[in-house]
Amino acid sequence: LLVLLIAFAAIAPKAPSGQNTAGTRFTVARVAMTCLLGGLAVLPAGNPPDPLLWSVALMGAAAAGLGAADSWLAQITNSASGFSEKLGTMAGALLVLALALLVWRLGLAGVWVIAAGALGFAEAALLESRETPQRGLWRVWAGLAVRLALAAAIAPIAPPIAVTGLAILATAIAIGLMGHTLVQ
Repeated sequence: LLVLLIAFAAIAPKAPSGQNTAGTRFTVARVAMTCLLGGLAVLPAGNPPDPLLWSVALMGAAAAGLGAADSWLAQITNSASGFSEKLGTMAGALLVLALALLVWRLGLAGVWVIAAGALGFAEAALLESRETPQRGLWRVWAGLAVRLALAAAIAPIAPPIAVTGLAILATAIAIGLMGHTLVQ
């Protein structure tokens, strides 16, 4: 994942001045955080200390926030690009999968929570296959809700019933997003 990040940064679209576009910088930062979280998700399960869990939860929330703001910031700075948009879509899907894997690997929810990540990738593929993807503001907020619910489930302060509820909420929203995409 780190090799891909470096490759994406090297071929990122350039503004007329030769600088990376603002959208690309935010996207690359989000991809870097997602890669780190994805790397943590494949480590052997154990009983990590609370400060690590807080760090993971906050990093997941920060990546989710960047994901929600990325397109908006690229539009207002006139730095939107097709590459950045596609990379951002896949980074968002990978973030959901990484957070879902972390929730499962930490023993906070059953393997069913990975469905949220799998559905995120399937939806991203369907949206990218369309010529004119329609990503309304509600879709941005729904995607943010999925990511924040999974990140909050990792926080060590959440009681077990809340963790299960957050995982169910994230999976239900992912199912709803996929269903809406299929209907369209």
